[in-house]
Amino acid sequence: MIRPTNIKKIIIRSPNWVGDVVMATPAFRCIRENFSGAKITIALKSYVQKLIEGSPWFDEILLLDSTNQQTKGTQLFSLIKQIRSGEYDLGFLFPNSFSSASLFWLGGVKRRVGYKRDARSWLLTDGINRLSENGRFHPTYMGDYYLRLCTEMGCEVHSNELELFINEESQRRVDEIFKNCSLNNARPLILMNPGAAYGSSKCWTAEGFARTADLINQQLDCTIAIVCAPHEIPLARDIELAAKSRLINLANQIISLDILKALIKRCDLLITVDSGPRHIAVAFKRPVVTLMGPNDPRYTESPSEIGRVIRADVDCLACHLKVCPKDHRCMTQIKPEQVALAGLNFLSQKTATVL
Repeated sequence: MIRPTNIKKIIIRSPNWVGDVVMATPAFRCIRENFSGAKITIALKSYVQKLIEGSPWFDEILLLDSTNQQTKGTQLFSLIKQIRSGEYDLGFLFPNSFSSASLFWLGGVKRRVGYKRDARSWLLTDGINRLSENGRFHPTYMGDYYLRLCTEMGCEVHSNELELFINEESQRRVDEIFKNCSLNNARPLILMNPGAAYGSSKCWTAEGFARTADLINQQLDCTIAIVCAPHEIPLARDIELAAKSRLINLANQIISLDILKALIKRCDLLITVDSGPRHIAVAFKRPVVTLMGPNDPRYTESPSEIGRVIRADVDCLACHLKVCPKDHRCMTQIKPEQVALAGLNFLSQKTATVL
């Protein structure tokens, strides 16, 4: 048990993946609420920085990857030096890695809270056992997994809702995109996110997305736009070319995470593979249809999600491999008709509510 009044400086090691950062937001908020008088620093990778911009929970951001030409060794030494100079009383380790715990240990963080994983127990002052069942780790929703780091230290949880924020500049940029791409047309806006940073095993086919778009357009007067990361531009182009109906390809726009947040908040439906944008939609309470193959849904299913997860009935589900060693059946056997029907059901509910 920790007395909040004794804690003056806290450092949080953020998760690395976009979806995990979003699912960690209830824990970020919980730490701020329980240590309202402390200075809180979040240490994270630069590519997720814009995801948490505008959040009221942090006083300082420490980037873990430098944009200059430092070698890894020099960069690590610099980080350790920065953390040591912060004289942190308490550190929360959200990743399970040995490297994250060793960074806080070398940085002199007095109390280090994290799960006993990756042979790092001796680096933690407050090691927490992962929940298990019959001698095996029990799959846990990651939002609850991160919050447990707080509750085990005596923190009170006031809300487990995911939460993100949008600044005025991001909103202005999205207004420009809506104007330039003719998205201000009063028709329902559907976003399709075909890419996943995790690996190719999570991805669906370009033909599947294209066929889904055509089926929805046959039933509903709507606007369908494709969003993706810069390295996924060829995939977005393949979807656009394969579709018989007109799609708006936003892949050539500069869609950083702060802009993506604002876009998803304004859409009526997101169709995506199991990746970060799914959790952004949950945070903004937007309906989302998720196509899932290689991952166990118990890690990512939020009780607050307005959505449906579609999975194929195959024998190798939840393999957690980044690249499929077989024929990718867990994704290729998902039918566009299933996806289109799920999306149309959500949109019809919205229309009925408006009427």
